[in-house]
This record gives sequence, C-alpha cells and structure tokens, in this order.
Amino acid sequence: MAANDNNILDLLNIVSSDSTEDFIKHINEFFIKRSITDCHIWDVIGNICEPCQYIHPDDYATFDIYELGFKEDEVFLKNINLDISYFDYNYHIDSAIFFSYNSRITHIITFETPLPEDLEAKIKIAAPYFGKRSVELFSKERQMDLYINYQKKVDFVKRASIIFMCLEIEETISMSLSFFMDVFSADVVCAVYKNEFHGIGVNEEDLIENITIHDMPLKDYLININETIFVENEVISSKFNIKNAFFIYDESSGLRFALFNIIVDIVPDKDFCSLVSSIISIAVENALNHEALTKFKIEETEIAHTAEILNKFVKCNVQLENNDNIYGISYPARNAGGDFVNLMQMGNDYIFCVTDVCGKGYSAAVLTVVLSVFMSHFKSADELTAKVTNLNQFLISKNFDDRFITAFFGVYHSNTKELEYISCGHDPAAVLSKNNKIEYMTSDYMPMGIMLEDYKSKSIKIEDNSIIFIYTDGLIEYSSLDDLLCLVNALSDKKSKDIAESLYKELVADTSLQKDDFTCLIMKI
Repeated sequence: MAANDNNILDLLNIVSSDSTEDFIKHINEFFIKRSITDCHIWDVIGNICEPCQYIHPDDYATFDIYELGFKEDEVFLKNINLDISYFDYNYHIDSAIFFSYNSRITHIITFETPLPEDLEAKIKIAAPYFGKRSVELFSKERQMDLYINYQKKVDFVKRASIIFMCLEIEETISMSLSFFMDVFSADVVCAVYKNEFHGIGVNEEDLIENITIHDMPLKDYLININETIFVENEVISSKFNIKNAFFIYDESSGLRFALFNIIVDIVPDKDFCSLVSSIISIAVENALNHEALTKFKIEETEIAHTAEILNKFVKCNVQLENNDNIYGISYPARNAGGDFVNLMQMGNDYIFCVTDVCGKGYSAAVLTVVLSVFMSHFKSADELTAKVTNLNQFLISKNFDDRFITAFFGVYHSNTKELEYISCGHDPAAVLSKNNKIEYMTSDYMPMGIMLEDYKSKSIKIEDNSIIFIYTDGLIEYSSLDDLLCLVNALSDKKSKDIAESLYKELVADTSLQKDDFTCLIMKI
C-alpha cells in the first residue's frame, strides 16, 4: 500500500510541476527511483524529435516522430521493437509514451525494455494527464518567452532612440557603430555607405585581405548584400576569431553594417532583423531630411536676398511726383515676379511700359531687371521704335529658349493728346471714354525675344476724361475682359491709385491664393 501511495504521490508531483524543466526532471526521477534507466526523453517541435537537453545534454540526434513509433491517437505503445541510429548514436525502442494534447506533441519517452506490468498500467492511466500538463507548460512558457522577447525589443528600440537624434548622415553612421558595439557586445563593427568605409576595431584592408565569406572577400560580400541576416560559423578570417556575424542592410540609403561576435539575449530572427533595419532606415531618413531642410533654409535665405535685390530694380508701385492721374501696380504671386511696369516723364511726354515675362518666379524676374535697365536708357520720347527694336534684338541674341516677353510700350504726348504705342504680343489695352466708348489697342507683333520684327508705332487721339487701362494676363485669371472693363468704368470717379488698388482688392480676395502676377497701369486724361 505504501509503495502504491508513493507511486500516486510521485505521479501527482509530475502533473503539478510549475515548469517544463521541473516536469521533465520529475519524470526522470520517477523512473530512476524504480530502477528504470534505459529510457530516453525526447523534446518534440513539430514532427522533429531531439534528445531533451535537461536529461541528455551530451546527446545529439534528430528523428521524425514516426521513426520513434508514433501512431495517431495513441499515448502509449509497447512491443514496438524498433532500432534507429543517428551517426554514432544507436537506440532500441520497445515501448514509448507520447505526451500529446489537442493534437500537439511536446515530448516522447522511449524505453529499451518492457516496463513492469503494474507500472505500465499506472503509466497508461497517467499518460493523458502528463500530455495535458506538458502542453499547458509549453504554451505558458511559449507565451512568456514571446512576451519577454517583445519587451526586450521594446527596450532595444528605446535605447536605439539615441540614433534618431543624429542630424547628419556621418553622425548617424558613427553613432550607430558605437550603439551596435555596445548593445550587441560586438568585438568588431563596420559600415559601408556610398563606397566609403567606417569601422571600429577593423580596417578596410582586413575586409579585403583577411576576412572572407563564401570564398569571397568580406568587403565584396558586404557591398552586395541586400538583406539583414545573422550567420554563424560562415565567416573565415586569418586575423580574427569570428564565431558569428550580423549583417544589417538599409535598402532606402544603401547603408550596410557588419557586426562580429555579437552576444544577444534577443533571438536575431527575421522580425528582429526587420526591426533593426527599420531603425537604421528611419535614422538615415531623419538625417537626410535634416540635411535637405538645412540646405533648403540656406537656399531660401539666398533666394530671399535675391528677391530683395531684384525688387530694387522692379517697383511694386509707380507714380510721378505731383501727378496723381497716372499710377501703376505690380504685385507678384511669389517673392519676385515676371511682370514689370515702368513710368517716366520727359517734358510734356509720358513714357511707360507694361510687360509680362513668360513664366513666374526668379527666372522670370531676372528679365525684368533687363527691362528696368532698358527703360532707364530712354533719352527722348522720339526713341520708342528704335529702343523697342534694340531690346528685341538683344533678347534674341541671348537665346533664352522658351523665354519671351509680351510688352506694351507707350508714349503719351500731353500737348497733342496723342498716345503712341507698340504692342508686342500683349493683351489688348483699352481706352475708356466718358461716353462709355471703348477703344482697344491690339498687338501687331509677336512677343519679344522670338523673332526679328520691323516695328512701327501706332497713334490714337485721347479724349478728355478718358482712362487708359493697360494690364497683364494675371488680371484675366480672375475676370473676363468685359467684366474687368466694367469694373474699371465703375471706379472711374476715383483717383488712378485708388482704381488700381481697388481692382487688386476686389479681384484678389485672398493674397495667399494669388494665381499670377497682378500688374496694371491707370492713366486718367
């Protein structure tokens, strides 16, 4: 009775184990106490069986569960009578216990000789409980391993955040090398970025002459690798004792790292390799973005200075002293624009132009400087045709490709009340008379800078109380020409400045959304 009680207590002790290691050791002790020493305990992963390292630390063999006599839905089999071998290891199997539950097998115990009948009977009863407990412990420890591994990865990411603080790519590489050497306790770390070598504990010559993998110099292998992988016993060196290597690859930047003899408590599996690659990728992207942003800010500052210089040549508002009948505005859509308005008085003559350079921004604004210099060289109102011809020839000689200029050049002779003009591919200018009559001044020529022209000016008589209205196509972005002229006519009682400014405020409701340069000239006669 006492022996039977001991059997029951020992069996209860097995099924109440708190860990897989205790579970296996209790089973082993159970059989040793009963002088059964010819048994072997096997770990099972999937269908693969290997000697349990808790009990057989020096054995190494691999078998399929069916090679150990497994049959579906059987927890105990006897009279199996199998002989199996794995290199120098030979095993005879007379009977076996299969620890299974819900179609999962965690362990197998094989016996070389038959069990005593009384013990066999107890084992048959206990085997299903052994299987259930074994699977429960395996599942619990598996979940715990996953959780611990997850927490380790979280801690790794937290520690890796130091790399994200780097603002330049060279600093990112240097910090990554130091971080990897520290975190992985690596003997050697190195990196290759855009064919430049960076290393700690190793130089570039070593990768070429003293270290190989798969019969090729490690330098060649490293610059061609396109994945993050962990390898063991594959790197050969005449100078270093390399047991393992961790290669890290960032596809977005082409940055590659090599770490030798790392020590990790995180399994360097595919997920972890992907995690490390992502960290490097983000850090590199941050550094490159910062460099690009810094470069952009420098360029932005230079552009702002350029715009300031350009705007010294091109005024946003033009008017004459002691004359509020003539007023022009030119408000660019960007910091600098391609529209230009100019006005000057020579005796009783008023010389002016309104132009629009094809395109927007700084490249167009540069040509407005040319126009500004051109207008400053007017010496007489009689030079209109000659000056326009010279300007066109100059633009053609410089071969600005797709750059051309629409322009309206005019001279108002106040003593004769005549307007002399040349329009080069420009939008029709208009003269609005007091009797609501509108006379258009259209272009007879191509835009300037395209082809040589034989310019001849035209002249029209301007009635008193008329408004001469010249504009660029930026105004037509907001309104049809008919509606635009109606608006000018409605504002005709105001001063020229007020008409021009009112047009801008009325048509460009939100200056942040301005579509094009806004330029016009108002002359009240």
